Amino acid sequence: MRLIFTDLDGTLIDHHTYSADAARPALEAARLGGVPIVPCSSKTLAEMRALATRLSLAPAPLIVENGGAIWFPDTWPAVPDGATSEAGGGRMLVLGTPVDALRSRLEPVAAEAGVEVRGFSRMTDAEVAERTGLSLAVAALARQRQYSEPFVCLSGSVALARLDAAARAVGARVTRGGRFFHLTGATDKGDAVRIARDTCAACTRTLGLGDAPNDLPLLRVVDDAAIIPQPERGLHPDLVAALPSALHAAAPGPVGWNAIVLAWLDRTAALP
Repeated sequence: MRLIFTDLDGTLIDHHTYSADAARPALEAARLGGVPIVPCSSKTLAEMRALATRLSLAPAPLIVENGGAIWFPDTWPAVPDGATSEAGGGRMLVLGTPVDALRSRLEPVAAEAGVEVRGFSRMTDAEVAERTGLSLAVAALARQRQYSEPFVCLSGSVALARLDAAARAVGARVTRGGRFFHLTGATDKGDAVRIARDTCAACTRTLGLGDAPNDLPLLRVVDDAAIIPQPERGLHPDLVAALPSALHAAAPGPVGWNAIVLAWLDRTAALP
């Protein structure tokens, strides 16, 4: 069996247009080859479900809010103990911290790091849409947070390591995606990928794709890691330094994603 774990914004989806059209050939090749694609993103479950429908993804787990939870479709062959039924179908395994608890920790973390911040819970749908380029409808889905609190720093730049250290002191973590910092519980994409991977056969070959520091835990736990360059800065230096044997896409977003996935599918075609 083969399995693909992928970040979304800036990786499978264009950072600016949110289009995945350039990746359609690889998406179709994966579908025809029976290779499930597992999105692994900071997006909410509501966003993920809508996106999976738009991209015609075969039913597969959805790793939401940077590993805060994993949603499993009813058709998935195995689901870990502790997963509970969702009203909209499928089962959800919660790994992270409820968002209300995280929101109460954001201001102390910011104060310890010496910065002023603004979290999603204080933004309107219109503000999120303006900051991201999303439609108002999708911005509303993005604000349906359950296990993370995205935020921006309002008072100048601050090192990710400084914010993360302040968060860990109160039992949380901070990571960074393409646009926002994210305050989460003591989990990450890598933890969630391991759990989802363990529901499959031991011989499963995995590919992981990402473009930002919050993807590093994901890329570290797959068999084959691929780094997608960011439009303005190219390959992220932190990912390149941490993953010397990773594949490097030649183009940002879905163009690079498409080329990497097609080549990987071809190279691993002999696997059962």
